[in-house]
Amino acid sequence: MRQARKVFREEKLHAGLSGVPPGRSGRLPAFTLIELLIVVAIIGILAAIAVPNFIQAQIRSKVARAKADLKSISIALESYYLDQKAYPIARTFCAGSMNEIDDYNICPPEITTPVAYINHRPLDVFNPGRQYKYLAPGLGYSNHVLTYLTIWVPKSFPSESGADQDLPYFSQEDSPVNYGIWSVGPKGAKSFWESDLAHIPVPKRTWYDPSNGVVSEGIIARLSGGHQSP
Repeated sequence: MRQARKVFREEKLHAGLSGVPPGRSGRLPAFTLIELLIVVAIIGILAAIAVPNFIQAQIRSKVARAKADLKSISIALESYYLDQKAYPIARTFCAGSMNEIDDYNICPPEITTPVAYINHRPLDVFNPGRQYKYLAPGLGYSNHVLTYLTIWVPKSFPSESGADQDLPYFSQEDSPVNYGIWSVGPKGAKSFWESDLAHIPVPKRTWYDPSNGVVSEGIIARLSGGHQSP
């Protein structure tokens, strides 16, 4: 009888310390395989919901950052214009003479030196290691050779029209668009020949539109006069 009471007191003490009474084997209860599988399945479902939302939130944040950077560059360009009565000349390259596949339409260095209209030319958040792109009609450089560069603008600008209605402009004075600056957008940079068709600042059909999907084709553009992609 005394021995039974002793055993009972020991079991009661153990239960008080652990919060769970031991089984016949003296081990605490464990999860079954089915319970573990259910937990793993729940975690997988939550991850499948959370990860895409997280990625989309990151892209939206980068889009907002790109638009803010383009606005800062635009302000610098307008300040440059007030001093020089013209916008900086553009620089582009032909496919056979590029240092890198993505060296075309570089952001003009004139906005940082000799007068700093902006502290630095920011890098494109969607194009690692590369600056935002710039194009202006008129006198410019192609393969480091001075020439005339063209910007194509829809006939009905700022409204959109078909590709056969785009008109070429060879001077800032005549063009309804004095310059265009842009980010390559969430889909990233393209090769030279692809970009010649798909990554040009005007018309709007080349622009990124989040209503087509957060990760969709198109550039994030800003034009003289404040026109910009949605």
